[in-house]
Amino acid sequence: MNPTWQTDDGRIQLYCGDCLKILPDIGKVDTVITDPPYNVGKDYGTHNDSMSETDYASWARSRVVACLTIAKNQFWVAPRYKLELWLSLLPSSHLIAIRRGASGPNRQGWSDQFEIALAVGKPEHAPRDLWDGIRLKGEGYFFTEETYGHPGYTPFLIMQRAVLALSKANELICDPFLGTGTTAIACIRTFRRFIGIEINPEYFEIAKKRIQIELQQQLLPI
Repeated sequence: MNPTWQTDDGRIQLYCGDCLKILPDIGKVDTVITDPPYNVGKDYGTHNDSMSETDYASWARSRVVACLTIAKNQFWVAPRYKLELWLSLLPSSHLIAIRRGASGPNRQGWSDQFEIALAVGKPEHAPRDLWDGIRLKGEGYFFTEETYGHPGYTPFLIMQRAVLALSKANELICDPFLGTGTTAIACIRTFRRFIGIEINPEYFEIAKKRIQIELQQQLLPI
């Protein structure tokens, strides 16, 4: 399967479609780094984010299995309130806590002070598993990143730290839930090769444009 779009040198390849159908055709990569939908009713346009819990578990399992088939190293930003499910899908993972700079009460009355991610594989150095200094969406005026209208936008620093922790320069990273391309930008800035898959054509075009602008700013081939 040919990429929907790629740079002239092939270091960045993007596919527009369902990752479950595309992943088996892209071959092996070094690391999967991604933030999937959480099934909490967000409007992704082309994805049903309001499945039954049984259907969501099946949906998530099929995509985790597909990702584990192509890469030993994995990094998944995961919802705390579905931690049991995601630990069952990634049983050998290491839990990373991402501290919130601003917190507020959640649905059970506790004060939310962290988000989580699950990492599989030996890191390139000895990174801490408590990540601080990252502003998260939902922290009001403290969060200043452009979200490009994506309801599940992931902060750049999370993806950049994941890339640096679980890969080396020139290795190949895959994000099967590309969204608006934040993981791709992190890979460009850290000199990694990249494959991104996005099912929503609108977000795909936003990601492609972000990548083209980033490459132009760095005077890299497009």
